[in-house]
Amino acid sequence: LAVGFAVMAGVVVGAGAVAAVRLVSTPPPPDLHLQLAATLAVAPGPPPAIPLPTTGSFDLVSSDGGQVASLAPTAVVPIGSIAKVMTALVVLKAKPLALEQSGPNYTITEQDVAFYDQVVAGDGSNLPVTVGEQFSERQLLLALLLPSANNIAETLAVWVAGSQPAFIAELNSEAKTLGMTQTSFADASGYSPQTVSTASDLVKLGQAALANPALTYLVGTPTATMPDGTTIHNLDTDLGTVPGWLGIKTGSTPQAGGCLLFAAEHVGPLGATSDVRVVGAVLGQTTPSGALDDELGLALTVAGTAVKAAFEDYPTIDPGSLKPPAVPGTLRSGWGTSTGLQASFESGLSSVEVRVGATLKLSASQVTHLDPTAVASGTVVGHVTGTIAGVTVATWDVSATGGLGQPSWQWLITH
Repeated sequence: LAVGFAVMAGVVVGAGAVAAVRLVSTPPPPDLHLQLAATLAVAPGPPPAIPLPTTGSFDLVSSDGGQVASLAPTAVVPIGSIAKVMTALVVLKAKPLALEQSGPNYTITEQDVAFYDQVVAGDGSNLPVTVGEQFSERQLLLALLLPSANNIAETLAVWVAGSQPAFIAELNSEAKTLGMTQTSFADASGYSPQTVSTASDLVKLGQAALANPALTYLVGTPTATMPDGTTIHNLDTDLGTVPGWLGIKTGSTPQAGGCLLFAAEHVGPLGATSDVRVVGAVLGQTTPSGALDDELGLALTVAGTAVKAAFEDYPTIDPGSLKPPAVPGTLRSGWGTSTGLQASFESGLSSVEVRVGATLKLSASQVTHLDPTAVASGTVVGHVTGTIAGVTVATWDVSATGGLGQPSWQWLITH
C-alpha cells in the first residue's frame, strides 16, 4: 500500500509539474490562412498588337514576361545560316574568347581552299582564302557571322573537332543541352536543307548566344577587317537602324527562304532598374521574285517592325505606389480566436519598366516563431512577394488587424 501510494503521489506531482510548465510556456505559433490571388496587375490594359508575317513562322519572347507574339512557332523548317550561331557557340566552347581577345591564330590549308572552291561552285556565301594565310579565331568567327561565309564554317568545324562529322555531332549535342528538341544539324553552315529547327527552338539558341559576352559582341559588329585588308559587312541591316537592335544572325537559302534570329533591348529612362530585352526568330519568308536578297529583306522588315511595336508601350512604374494586393484571410490561434489581415508596402525596386498588360506573380510566406499572445493590431505576421520573370519587384508586409487574446488556463494545461 505504501508503495502504491508513493507511485500515485509521484504521478500527481509529475502531472502537476507538467501542468505548471504548460501554464507558463509560449503557445504554438498561429496559423496564417491567406487566399492570395496568383497575380497583381501593374500596368493594366491590352499590350500593343504585334504585326505578324503573313507566311512562315515567328516567335518573339520578352525578358519580362514570356512570349510576346508567335506564328507557327513549332513548325520544323530549314534555317539557313542561322545554324552558324550554333557553330560559333561550339567553337567558343572549345576555344573561349574574352570580350575583345583575338584568340589563337589559324593557318589556311589546301583543304580550306577546297572548302572555298566547293562553296563557290554551289553558289553559297563565301570568303576567299589562300594557302598559308593566317586568321585569328576572332577573324574567323567574324567571317562566319557577318558575311556568313559557308567555307569558314567548314574550316572551323575541322579546326575544332578534327572532322565535319565530329563537329556536327557536337552541334546536335549542344542543341540537346539547350533544350532544342526539334532541331537537327546536318552541316555547320546551314546550307543543307536537312539542317532544321523551329522558331521557338531558335529563341533558345538566341538566348544562349546573348549569354556569351564574346558572341554577343561579335554578332553586334557592323564591319570588320580581314587579314588581306578586305572589309566585311554584317548582313543584318537592322543594326544601327532599329533602336536597341543587338543583331544575331541572318539566313537565306532557296529552301529556307528569308530567316533571321534577332534580339533588341529597350533602354528605359534614367533610373529604371532594368532594361527589357526581346529575342525572336522569323523563318520561311518568301517573295514573288524568289530572290534571296528580297526574302532576307522581308525577314529583316518583319523583325524590325515587330520589335518597334513590342517596345511601343513600356511605362516605368514605382512599385511603392502600387495598390497593395488584397489579402483576404485570417490569422488563427490554436485556442480558436482569429483576426483579419491587411497589406502594406515594405520594400521594392525604386522603379521598373514593364510592358502594358504585365502582372506580378504573387507568393506568400508566414513569419516564423511568432508568439500568438503578443499579436496586436499592426503586428507583421507574413509577407507577400511580387515578381516578374523571377525578379522581385516589390514586397508587402501582411499585418494583423487585431489581437488574438490569451488562451484559457484550461487550454494551456491540455495543450
